[in-house]
Amino acid sequence: MSALPDQTITLIIPVHNRKPLTLACLEHLRRNGNLEQFQVLVVDDGSTDGTGAAICSEYPEVEVLKGDGNLWWTGAIAQGMKYACEQGAEYLIWLNDDCQPAPETIPALVQFCREHPGAIAGAQGVERDQPEQVAFGGKVKTWKGFRFLQVPPGQVQECDLLSGNLVCLPCAVVEAIGYPDPHITPHYGGDSLFLIRAKKAGFRLFVDARYPVLNSPGEPKLYPTRWLTAEGEPLRILKMVFVPQSGLSWRVWWQLNWEAYSVWGIFMFVKKFSSILLITLLRYLPLDLRKKMLT
Repeated sequence: MSALPDQTITLIIPVHNRKPLTLACLEHLRRNGNLEQFQVLVVDDGSTDGTGAAICSEYPEVEVLKGDGNLWWTGAIAQGMKYACEQGAEYLIWLNDDCQPAPETIPALVQFCREHPGAIAGAQGVERDQPEQVAFGGKVKTWKGFRFLQVPPGQVQECDLLSGNLVCLPCAVVEAIGYPDPHITPHYGGDSLFLIRAKKAGFRLFVDARYPVLNSPGEPKLYPTRWLTAEGEPLRILKMVFVPQSGLSWRVWWQLNWEAYSVWGIFMFVKKFSSILLITLLRYLPLDLRKKMLT
């Protein structure tokens, strides 16, 4: 008879209409043995592609919480955290379904946090097709903003901020600062704002590069990485500034910059959104000409 999962550790996976990716993530965790090791909680935010039913059918050991489609990342994570803490969890794992950790990755994060009270540990992920490129992980605070660290394999390094893709945190952080607030940062920035506040409350952040994590590549619809050459009408980028769930939301960036940098954050905010205005004007130029500007 296999041992029961550790009831004190809960993996929280927020999902929405990415059934193949979600099932691939759960299958990967099953092969790792993680489904047997830990409690796994999927927060299905109103998926209409059969994600929830497929999980219940193929992975009965996984618990599913349902949302109405308006939770987004931060609301889903907050709902999962609250449920897990009420069930007696001591450690919480944020896990996005586009991550594929090594079998040792999650146990190592938990062990590190247990050995270092007050620590929050996140994994360093690399792009599946470009393993030399860091996709998420630890960041260092500079006067220009937060910048990714590239921690050598096999090392753990203290940092100023973590990406929320794969993070282990003690429930004690909830007792100190509460849950992530979806009203301020409904989707993008929810992880950053929470962890900035956690660090201010005295928790230490670490990025763990001892075991690999692969990230599935892709460009989110609400946070384009190629602003100048992104597809769509010229005003597309500018319109995202007024979408609360967008990675370009002015409300999100105002809050993050102020929380992290105080007065200096105002200058950073103005600089960022001035560049968005300039890029919007340049997007009226022919695409070929815009591509030449980047070469």
